[in-house]
Amino acid sequence: MSKAIRLNELRLYINRVKKFKVAELAKEFNVSRRTILRDLEELSILGVPLISEVGANGGYQVLEEKNLLAVSFTKEETFSIFFALLSLKHFISLPFESEFNSIIKKFYLNLNGKMKDEIDLIKNKIDFKIDNQSKESPLLKELFMAAIGDEPLWISYLGVKREIQPVGLFSQYGRWYCPSYCYLRKEFRLFRCDRISEIGLSVRNDKMNLKETNLNDIINILTTKKEYELIVELTPEGVEKYKSNLSLYYQITIDSKGYGVIKGSISETEIDFLADYFIQMGKHAKVVGPLELRAEIKKRILVLSDLYRDLV
Repeated sequence: MSKAIRLNELRLYINRVKKFKVAELAKEFNVSRRTILRDLEELSILGVPLISEVGANGGYQVLEEKNLLAVSFTKEETFSIFFALLSLKHFISLPFESEFNSIIKKFYLNLNGKMKDEIDLIKNKIDFKIDNQSKESPLLKELFMAAIGDEPLWISYLGVKREIQPVGLFSQYGRWYCPSYCYLRKEFRLFRCDRISEIGLSVRNDKMNLKETNLNDIINILTTKKEYELIVELTPEGVEKYKSNLSLYYQITIDSKGYGVIKGSISETEIDFLADYFIQMGKHAKVVGPLELRAEIKKRILVLSDLYRDLV
């Protein structure tokens, strides 16, 4: 048994029994008393709270802990953890950003001197670049905790209020997505997290039970939806509305007179949200494409027209 494995098993053992003697540990792990004493000293340095008791019935005792105990890793395991942490550092947003920074600091500070030197050496040997992540997603933690707790939420998505129940989170091409059940559309939809500006708990009597729902299955269904090319013409007033409300989610070009054209790629799952958004902009936004979005807008305008047909 390697030292790293023995230290980890020793840590788990003494945390379980709480009170022990060196001779008992030496017999349990088939090593000398001197080896156990060295191991206990190393565990103490790593943060395991041990106290010694003198006398005939003395020994060692583990203090009740408020935090998780330190774990010993091999050199290769340490490199693997560092590699994983490094792969996340370029994300603009993470579900537990402050906790993530704390983990990196604790991880580094608890390495021995030699291992710190090796980590410092390989820092310049590997890096990751996350492309196309144009916007922050400040509500990832709330979305993640709702998915874990199987709780419905209300969200403001592109300025439109929706009630959803998150299944989980996934990242693709540097952007975070939250596959969720949409109570309005009564089906699963894909929500871009950077487009969610507000969030809150929703109290519903028809809450879904999604605890056993497989995230990857939902992702596979939603990511096979069609992609469309978005083209929208804006008046100068529309350009200002777009800048202030949508925060440039899509590329926009503006001519010398202040008129603009929005271009970008949208998913089939976004058509209903964009229909609501561009209807709100009224005559200041004209959707040129896709035809599916134009048809959805026209359908909603006809519904509104029928609602006020008696007003002549």
